[in-house]
Amino acid sequence: MKITLMLKQILALLKFLKMKFINSIKSKDIFDFKESYCDENTIISSLLRNTLKNYIKPPILDVGAGIGDISYRAFDDKKVIMIDVNNISKHDYPCRPTHFRRRADFFEFESKEQIKTLLISHTLQFIDNDIEMLNEKVKEIGPENIILIINTNDGFMKEVIEWTYENFDNPNPEVKINGFPEGYNLVKSQPFTATLKCNDFETLALQIAYLMLIEIDTMMATLISFLKRKLGTPTFEINQAVEIYKKA
Repeated sequence: MKITLMLKQILALLKFLKMKFINSIKSKDIFDFKESYCDENTIISSLLRNTLKNYIKPPILDVGAGIGDISYRAFDDKKVIMIDVNNISKHDYPCRPTHFRRRADFFEFESKEQIKTLLISHTLQFIDNDIEMLNEKVKEIGPENIILIINTNDGFMKEVIEWTYENFDNPNPEVKINGFPEGYNLVKSQPFTATLKCNDFETLALQIAYLMLIEIDTMMATLISFLKRKLGTPTFEINQAVEIYKKA
């Protein structure tokens, strides 16, 4: 009993420290990454609006919605609840009349209506500390469909992840998780390729720090040197996939 309690306390502490670190990284880098340097959200929005529209049933819960640009572009005529641990003002990005913003932790989210579609777009690495708890929360919400958007971590991204693990003790890149989402079947996987393009290698290094969830201060020069050896210009492609899951 005491060991179980201690493990729960350790997990709670790790979650607190991780969320504190995530908030500091997001405030510096996430908006620049999404709006200025990488075209992934534009591509994702187009796929959800056009190619994959038959899998989208409202109301939609957009987890880690950030500024809400994906939902704004993809779900203009659908009800969407956008949640994020950061406080995003309606003045930061336009919001559809049928979209609602909430500052909320995913694990504390509650809804009075049945969520039909759960959208987790590049948010998995922020909520995957405890997979059992994550699966339980998804089960509690009970969506019909889950839209999971993740990097495939091949090509140069694979090299970046390998470099990160060699140089940092606790990186947290986005990776596919076996056993998630539990109770759902994969019915479609739509691959696509986004491009991360920066003006210089220092800016690219900062974006990689965001992607890997690492504090890069003392390793900035080392990372820049690695990037310059591998890349001719501060840009590379990121292979990704939109995965559609249906309740079993």
